[in-house]
Order: sequence, then C-alpha cells, then structure tokens
Amino acid sequence: MHRGPDRKLHLGVMAKHWTSGRVKTRLGATIGMRQAAEVHRAFCHHLAGRLATTADQRSFVVSPPERQADFRASLPQDWQIEIQSDGDLGCRMMAWFSADCGGDCGGDGQVDRVLIGADCPLLDGSVIRQTGELLGSHDVVLGPAIDGGYYLIALRGPWRAAYQRLMEQMPWSGASVFRLTCRRAEEAGLRLATLATMEDVDTIKELEQLMIRLEQCSSDADCRTLRRSIEQAISQPGRERGEE
Repeated sequence: MHRGPDRKLHLGVMAKHWTSGRVKTRLGATIGMRQAAEVHRAFCHHLAGRLATTADQRSFVVSPPERQADFRASLPQDWQIEIQSDGDLGCRMMAWFSADCGGDCGGDGQVDRVLIGADCPLLDGSVIRQTGELLGSHDVVLGPAIDGGYYLIALRGPWRAAYQRLMEQMPWSGASVFRLTCRRAEEAGLRLATLATMEDVDTIKELEQLMIRLEQCSSDADCRTLRRSIEQAISQPGRERGEE
C-alpha cells in the first residue's frame, strides 16, 4: 500500500455544543459548569484555527442537531458542519467513517478519514500530516491518550467490515480502550500504526497541566491565545457549581 496523489484526507472533529451542564461535566464539578463549557468552546475554536489548512476536507461532527447553526456561526467557513448520528460513541464513529464523502473530496480517488475529539487542544497539523503519511502503509492509525483511551483514530478508505469490530461493544468509559482496539485490529489482520501519547483534558488536574504546557510554548501565538481564552473562561461569572 502507498499514499498516492489520488488519495484524499478527510479530518473530522467530534464535538458537543458548549451548553452549560452538557459538556465537560467532570471539569465542571470543580470549576463550575458554565466555566467548563466555556473552556470547551475555547478548545473548539482553537482547534478550528490550528487545523484550518490541514487535510483536503475538514468537518466538525456535532451534537445536538439543533445547535448546528451555532457551530456554523462560530467556526471558520472552511469547516463543514456534519451532524452526529444516534447511538453510543462507537455507533456515531462508525456512521461517520462509513459515510460517503460526497463531491467535496474531489476526483475519483479514495478517501482516508481521521477522527479526533475536542479534548486534546495541543494536537496540531503535524500530527494530522503524520497520520496521513502513515495511512499510506497502514489500515489503522491510533493516537493513545494517557488515560487509556485514544485521542485520534484514522482509517484507510474505503470502509471495510473489518473496521466495525474496532468500535462495537467497546467499554468507552474504561481505561482499556486503546489496548483493546489494538488487539482487535491485530486479530482482524489490520495493519496498525500508533502516534505519540498525548493527554485529553477532562479534569482540573489535566487542565492545570495544559496551562503549564501553554506557558512553556508562549512563543507560539496560538498557545498564548488559547491560554488567555481559558483564563477568561474560568473567570466567567456563573451560578453555583453543578449548575445546569
């Protein structure tokens, strides 16, 4: 297998709307639900800008459907907005990976797909480009997260039945997701590559670590902007912790 010029890369970012009490609730239990939702909004905006020139096609895959207009109004125009399907995380991921790319991918070539969440704001274009290169000689690429899950999964197109096993009946809230996904890929005979380990930001400890990292890379304008956005989000006035 190789990555030729006829292969296109489609990047998807799965994200919930920044509604207070509906997103980042573990972080919200510590800093307040409104503040946590604003942190999530800052992550989405940062990733949209940071990855704006990455891949041949870019989509935010959003939930709930009635909030898609908010995403369209808030994100750069070169991002498409797609609606997440129903079901658990595995069902929603399978629906996105197995969907037709439509005419926006261009040409008659195959489309490789890369899916990330909005929980890992330090991810940048170099990671996506590396993933695209790895898909030239691998079927699956995973980016392991410190908590035992993964922050990125990419599949070489087109969709195959063997990919389904990677996402069905998976203990998504557990610490064995990455390990189990690797084992299932091996059992299915899929060629697997892994990226460097990164940290999702879901708790106050992880947010504090992120702020330290952002301070260390303060020469980067995007990092400075994200740090300021997080500081502003945390200082947002709100009701008592645990608010809706």
